[in-house]
Amino acid sequence: VCPEQVATQASVRLTSVAIPAEEMGRRAVELAVAKLAGRPLAEQVTLLPPELTVRASSGPAPGTS
Repeated sequence: VCPEQVATQASVRLTSVAIPAEEMGRRAVELAVAKLAGRPLAEQVTLLPPELTVRASSGPAPGTS
């Protein structure tokens, strides 16, 4: 799990899982504003899908190629 920029600038381009940080921040602010405004908040869990990007640091398992 690392930022896209780090994964692409390493000596070997790293396979990575990007976390949707911008969307997480946006939703957190929306919830904070709603709470400060006194609106009732439903207790819920929101799952945001991560994004896997396969690069040069990944390959087939040994013995399967």
